[in-house]
Amino acid sequence: MKIKVLLFSSLFLAILFSSCNRGGKTGLLVPKDAGLVIQVDMSALSSKLSWQEIKESAWFAEAQKHIKDSFSLKLLNNPSNSGIDTDGSLVFFLKKSGNSGYAAIHGKLKDAAKFSLMVKNIDKESITIEKDGNFSFAKSVKSDDAVIYFTDKIFVLTADASEMYKSMSQGQTVNKFGMDSLKYFAKTTLNLKGGDLLDSDKRFADLIADKADMHYWMNSGNIYGGMMGGMFNMMKLSALLENNISTGKMNFENGKIVAETKQLYNKEISALLKKYSGKEVGDELLSRLPEGDVLAAFGMNFNPELLKEILKLIGVDGIVNGALGQAGLNIDDFIKSSKGDMAFALTNFAMKESPATVSLDDGQEIAYQKEKPDFKFVFGASVNDKTSFQKIVNAADSFFKDKDKAVTDSSNGFKTKQLDQWFALGSSQEEIDAFLKGGKKPAYAGIFKGHTFGGFVDLQKITQLASANSRDSSSKKMSQLSGSFWKNIVVLGDLKNGEANSRFEINLMDGSNNSLKQLNKYLDRMYSSMPKNDFQEFEAMDTTLNLPSEIHK
Repeated sequence: MKIKVLLFSSLFLAILFSSCNRGGKTGLLVPKDAGLVIQVDMSALSSKLSWQEIKESAWFAEAQKHIKDSFSLKLLNNPSNSGIDTDGSLVFFLKKSGNSGYAAIHGKLKDAAKFSLMVKNIDKESITIEKDGNFSFAKSVKSDDAVIYFTDKIFVLTADASEMYKSMSQGQTVNKFGMDSLKYFAKTTLNLKGGDLLDSDKRFADLIADKADMHYWMNSGNIYGGMMGGMFNMMKLSALLENNISTGKMNFENGKIVAETKQLYNKEISALLKKYSGKEVGDELLSRLPEGDVLAAFGMNFNPELLKEILKLIGVDGIVNGALGQAGLNIDDFIKSSKGDMAFALTNFAMKESPATVSLDDGQEIAYQKEKPDFKFVFGASVNDKTSFQKIVNAADSFFKDKDKAVTDSSNGFKTKQLDQWFALGSSQEEIDAFLKGGKKPAYAGIFKGHTFGGFVDLQKITQLASANSRDSSSKKMSQLSGSFWKNIVVLGDLKNGEANSRFEINLMDGSNNSLKQLNKYLDRMYSSMPKNDFQEFEAMDTTLNLPSEIHK
């Protein structure tokens, strides 16, 4: 399978390094009620990593060796042979229609004749190009799940997405779109203009104008609206969906991969967030996090009243109070118990061996060394009302005691301690006492200061652990390559002015060179480090590049 994956990945990259630009303010042909949009700026990406650099990789050379189709080889060597314009954007969107939905990809063409030839070469025996008014479209006798429409300047591929909507339908009937519907969707997309375009919404236009390698837009109401059946119809979930929009952008910067997101809410939720926004985490919380061998940690603050108001808004506060009542609790106990500060840290993670036995059918027992993860952890929370907090702790203790032995044995390993203003739970008394004492200055936690949420993962420790537990030279080499490449992950979040903003960083060991260039070299080295006997196994498979019919489905 490896060679086929290589071939398909190579062709996809070749087509991906090509794109589009037309329409309204942004030039993107996206309907105003699209649920999900992903835009890739191929010009920006190719300025950071050229196709020539990709062609110099070992996996690319391996893929070339197994291509038997001359046109595919020509396309792989030069993506412009696809006829797609290599400057601009490639755009994917998902749109709900009735009780189902469809997906679309569109881009700009530089040479429609070359594009037509490429499409026909996907499957020479089944695909034909026909005319539909001013448009050309590709028709396959093997599949009616997708169609490609194009002009001299632009193309649109539309595909049925009913299977995805079935998973969200809660038992409702979901219709599959046939060829006639997909042709209609494609032509409608090509004719979009003015107020029918998503970029007539200033928020989307501003998002795309904020230049980045990639953008995404998700309108929860347009994706899920009307799809929730059963019990969900009894709740006011529309308050969580309607006009609630997630936006984001991603950039390959020097030494890091950065994603920034913004959550835009409707008036009801935005008003609640403004009133109950919480506060920034500070030294009082962060000084309690451990120093030293920390694998992962987070610190956050939220206003407990917000949880209560959200439950009331969607009409489930009564249901929740009823469920909590069985444990002698109610929502107000949770609201009163905490000031909203929380922190967690995972430390001293390792794989340790311990003696174990396995019993055979004949009764014989075989001894072996069993590996299992070993780690320390601590979780802490600020205490507002000591009595309410103790009620929750007692209810949790009772819950665990009522469970089966495996759960009870596991919970016995936890230690807890509560002071007037702080509660801590951990794997050892030492961890708990250190948290409650505070007074530390962990370097990673300083990044969280001034935000309502901060998270950290030390990728160096993960790769070191993987290397130490590698059983063969190839695995060890790949772990070492990862150790010299990945550094850490930092996540920051803010809840202010009725909006939620976050920043996600993957930091690399080399902080001076572009991360996309580095990623290309890293993947190439990882590929080259794979065991050579795997190559021989894959070479025995059928790897001709007459693409199978499944790729059209």
